Amino acid sequence: MRDSDIRQALTALLVSKYQSDPDTYIRHELGLCAGRTRVDVAVINGHISGFEIKSDEDKLSRLEVQAELYSRVLDRASLVTVDRYLDQASKMVPSWWGVWLAAPGKRAVRIRNVRRGSRNPCPNPFSVAQLLWRDEAMALLRERGNHGGLSKVPRWFFWERLAETLELGELQAEVRRVLRAREDWPTRS
Repeated sequence: MRDSDIRQALTALLVSKYQSDPDTYIRHELGLCAGRTRVDVAVINGHISGFEIKSDEDKLSRLEVQAELYSRVLDRASLVTVDRYLDQASKMVPSWWGVWLAAPGKRAVRIRNVRRGSRNPCPNPFSVAQLLWRDEAMALLRERGNHGGLSKVPRWFFWERLAETLELGELQAEVRRVLRAREDWPTRS
């Protein structure tokens, strides 16, 4: 089973679940940690949820690093994999991650929940702030009067200032708000 088959089935499932919620956005290939990794499919609403797909074509060699980076940022995370990798891959991701099984169906891939996920117990504020582009981070700091001395510095300083001056819950809410408002992203997936 190919990544594209699983991705199509997962996207259809998520669109069906959230189609009546105008504040939910589904994004493919959301970069995390300044581009060190990308979430295969992300759902942005009152949480940022990410789905990592491991198909028959994939290897698991990067999964532990991906899981560590996802765990710095996402509110919720899930592994979507095939029977071949189910046992091994499930052990490689944190216990708070959800695990879903993708299996061939008569007409399309079927996806079912194998392990219910929970909320990330320890996201990293700096990594959460890294979801923002430089101008977005500066705008948030400016709104709070915390932008002094930052106009000509690299984006890392903006992220650091946000992580230091906003409570984690407020930072997460602001990041979700900004991501949903990005104009250069398509309005819906």
